[in-house]
Amino acid sequence: MSSVSVRFFIITDDSEIFRVSLNKFERLLECTNEEKLERFAGKRVRAAEIGVKLENRKPTEVIRAIYYYLHFNEKGVLDKDRLTNDANVVSIAGISPMFTQKTQENIINAQQEFTKRKRDHAVWWKPDMQLERNILDASIHEFKCKRL
Repeated sequence: MSSVSVRFFIITDDSEIFRVSLNKFERLLECTNEEKLERFAGKRVRAAEIGVKLENRKPTEVIRAIYYYLHFNEKGVLDKDRLTNDANVVSIAGISPMFTQKTQENIINAQQEFTKRKRDHAVWWKPDMQLERNILDASIHEFKCKRL
């Protein structure tokens, strides 16, 4: 019997990997003082969202990996405005110009290209090969990491 699960990770500046439970991550996304990570107060941190295939409840392979930044305010609460803004950037960058642009002669609309660049530099990040290997291995329990 197979299914899919999503694993969440936060990666520190010195590339230490922390697993975040789904429940804790959902509470973080509520952006309230009830759930905060004081160690990341005032910081932009790297995060990873990894989709894994499960066979008999055991992770067998990675099927998707997304790497993005999370921003925390001075109290260690997730910055809701920044989270919303980043989601909008990703959305605009991914929408086909066919649906968003009116045909205009002799005018090139570069908004989507600029938004893609912003997404690729300010919203998403790309790990180096070793860090990515460690994150992917941690998602299928082949690399030990701490939990938050």
